[in-house]
Amino acid sequence: MNNIYIIVLVVVCVCGAFIFGAKTANAKCRMQVAQELKQQLEQNIKNNRILNDKIYKTGLSDIRRILQSEYSIAE
Repeated sequence: MNNIYIIVLVVVCVCGAFIFGAKTANAKCRMQVAQELKQQLEQNIKNNRILNDKIYKTGLSDIRRILQSEYSIAE
């Protein structure tokens, strides 16, 4: 009778370890996905800042050049 209890205890421990390991792996996977998503979002924000900065600087100089060439006081 004691052997049955020991076998049942071992089976329960193995099942518990499997479930605990699965939950731990799932948590690590979610953490890794969240970190990758954060890095992608930071990279997108950085790219948008660079792009907006280039557009702002380029657009402003083009507008000044066009206005100066078309609406000059000398004419």
